[in-house]
Amino acid sequence: MSIDRWLRIAALRLRSIFRRRDVDHELDAELAYHVERQTEENERLGMAPDAARAAALRALGNLEIRKEQVRATRRTRWAEELPRDLALGVRGLRRAPGFAAAVVLTLALGIGANTAMFTLLRGTLLRPLPNRDGDRLVYLRQSAATSDNVLFSVPEVADYRAGARSLAELAEFSSAVPFTIAGDDGAPARARVGIVSGNYFDVMGLEPAVGRLTTPRDDGPAAAPVAVLSYPYWMEHFGGDAGIVGRTVRLNDIVTTIVGVAQPAPSYPQRTDVFVNTVVSPHHLSATMVTDRSHRMTELFGRLAPGATVEQARLDIERLAARARHDHPEAYAQASHYTIAVSPLKQAVNARASLTVWLLMGAAAFVLLIACANVSNLTLMRGVDREREMLVRAALGAGRGRLRRLLLVENLALALTGGALGVLVAFAGVKLLVAFAAQLSPRAAEIRVDGVVLAVGLATSVAVAIALSFVPRIGGARTLAASLAPAGRRVTLDRGRQRFQQSLVVAQLAVCMVLLTGAGLLARTLTKLASVDTGVRAAHVLTMELPLDGDLLKQVMRQPENLARYERMRDRVAALPGVELASVGSAPPLRSPIIDFDVKAESVALPPDRPTPHPALRMVDGKYFTAAGIPMLAGRPFATTDARGTAAVVIVSRSLARELFGDRDPLGQHVALTGAVLKFTPFSGDWRTVVGVVGDTRDRGLDGGETPTLYMPFAQEAILGGALVVRTTGDPETLQRTILRAVRDVSPRQLVENVATLEALRDKTVAPRRLNALFIASFGALALIIAMVGIAGVLAFSVSARVAEIAIRMSLGANPGRVYRMVLGEGGALLGVGVAVGVLGALAATRAMSSMLFGVTPHDPVTLVGVALVLVAVGVAACWLPAARAAHVDPAVALRAE
Repeated sequence: MSIDRWLRIAALRLRSIFRRRDVDHELDAELAYHVERQTEENERLGMAPDAARAAALRALGNLEIRKEQVRATRRTRWAEELPRDLALGVRGLRRAPGFAAAVVLTLALGIGANTAMFTLLRGTLLRPLPNRDGDRLVYLRQSAATSDNVLFSVPEVADYRAGARSLAELAEFSSAVPFTIAGDDGAPARARVGIVSGNYFDVMGLEPAVGRLTTPRDDGPAAAPVAVLSYPYWMEHFGGDAGIVGRTVRLNDIVTTIVGVAQPAPSYPQRTDVFVNTVVSPHHLSATMVTDRSHRMTELFGRLAPGATVEQARLDIERLAARARHDHPEAYAQASHYTIAVSPLKQAVNARASLTVWLLMGAAAFVLLIACANVSNLTLMRGVDREREMLVRAALGAGRGRLRRLLLVENLALALTGGALGVLVAFAGVKLLVAFAAQLSPRAAEIRVDGVVLAVGLATSVAVAIALSFVPRIGGARTLAASLAPAGRRVTLDRGRQRFQQSLVVAQLAVCMVLLTGAGLLARTLTKLASVDTGVRAAHVLTMELPLDGDLLKQVMRQPENLARYERMRDRVAALPGVELASVGSAPPLRSPIIDFDVKAESVALPPDRPTPHPALRMVDGKYFTAAGIPMLAGRPFATTDARGTAAVVIVSRSLARELFGDRDPLGQHVALTGAVLKFTPFSGDWRTVVGVVGDTRDRGLDGGETPTLYMPFAQEAILGGALVVRTTGDPETLQRTILRAVRDVSPRQLVENVATLEALRDKTVAPRRLNALFIASFGALALIIAMVGIAGVLAFSVSARVAEIAIRMSLGANPGRVYRMVLGEGGALLGVGVAVGVLGALAATRAMSSMLFGVTPHDPVTLVGVALVLVAVGVAACWLPAARAAHVDPAVALRAE
């Protein structure tokens, strides 16, 4: 059939449905025309007018039958009968309110979970990037043995810009130490600042929401300092005021003009509040920054050239990187194993959230499958009860198609009602989903219930309704006489449908086993993480960061003044009632430090194939270790005499001592900071004497391993920022306001950030895993409830169908205990098969969770056995009520009813 003919037929059928009266008038007119023409022909042949018309009508046959035949060829009778079917369906559901409520509630839970997770999936992974031609954007990432993200230097950027023909443009982004921003009122605040090349916004395909964005004219030392606000920062701090354009703010004491606001877009690789040109960060224009390959401070984004692919860009960049490593071996230590990767920007943005979101989507799909299986069983049981009704309808002339359509209308009403409630669940859960996704993805703000989500919910509901319509049997071997058998006799399932019903229960149990195993593995992971030694005594410790105000390098020149201020704040806090001890350092424990360095030992030469140790660097005072509860393993803490002008000393963590000195005693050994980047910092490469060894902490997460750390005296080294670590005698949160007041008494304009207890910092590292476990456990619990209701319902139906059999057994001497065992045995068999199939499914499915686990394998036998026992125990409990009903059958009453 040609497309034109198909379109004409479709148009006619649509007119027949929606303009039925007009089409019927046209049909009447057409038939009348044929009658008139035939009448005229008969008169021409000599017949009288009345006889001619009668002959014409006889030739055409019964006109009403002709009309019905024409209407049948249009295949639109279903639309004409739909209102009647809908009325019959609603009337039937009103006669079975319990069935309708159970189906609607079950589908609402299944479709609601599925719709909510699809909302999360679409918002974080599936929705295209808001950037112009976002699929043409790529992210360049360099890695080495000591870091999975080694930034790029200006000479490297120049190489790639000149040699990568597959990339139309490259844009630079540097994340800086948080800037201090001050507006018209002069009050300082902190802002996350990104230093960008002038073409950054053009390459990224972003448009201004207000004002303009940076351009290449904003590059170079002669450009005026300009800033572009991110959309969220503009809304939060300036209330969306379009008049912000043209105002000036002080960024680290540099007067900067706000020129615009960027459109909403994912902030990657990190959250950025303000974008500035390079002149706002003079260090980025220094001679060493521009010429030295080892001074790496830049992230790189690219836009593919017309016709180019990501694979071509990868080959181009790898070729240029290999040439750079060959031409400049001093900048690429062989032991560091430098590699470079080019990936689509969307893939890079989604990388962290991808596995978690897909797993949650899979879990929600499993819940929907269990819900559908349960509803199928309910429909099957109701279909048996309605078999007499369907056979009578068939005997009275209803065809299979009409009966199936009646079931479809009923199921559509149920599924659409359940789907509508499910969409309401998704709407209600959007805020929760956004809060959850914010910990995983920069695209959390894009999560919303939109037309696509509603369409998926509608499609799911319709698909469920269609599938359910084929569950009950229509017609069959039974005759009308069988359908009119005595009403007291219960119609039962044949063997084939019994097996189908049992298969649905087994499938429910198996899927439930998979979900509960996933939840169990995540729960075991949380338990293992809870037992991890963080290296600190977290109880009764409050921490807060006290950043420097203004340009960091300028503040380094004010070392004596800053040191005195920090020590006064520490001493004022230490004197407060309820404070046991107060200390100051560059950063609190369990937080990533500001900076890390390569370190070498004077007396130990590393093998050439081993990378140089790259520990975290912290400046702390002598009370820091006691306040944080970090054990002193050997040597001494820093003393008040470890100040500027005295012998340089350090303390090393246990893992760093092992890495530097092996089995040697580290005390008295000498170490030095090293690496090409050292010359860009206020630190020296002088030898320092190791005077102590302390325990390791886990500053990069409980699952991140021990953090090798080099500690320097706070009073002896350059101060890059401060943090208070306060140990209290009671609950530290009750002293928080008092401590903050003491800090402000010493320095009224002092910025205070990230006030938190050590226990809160510890808990924060496992928060994403805890939420994952909560979601999976919720889905597992929901699946368990639905599955248990399903198995109880199947057994109850089986018992009701076998009342006569049970009565005869009891009449012949079977006691209630034997009947109990018979019914429980039937349920136990289903449980056993379901658990066995579920174990196999769990062994296959949980492999995908490997990266989400800690201290436990995907095939953990303790979890599998524990979940199986829980499932069996709950399943036996669900079987108990039908078994009890069977055991209390009165043989006389049951046989009299039959």
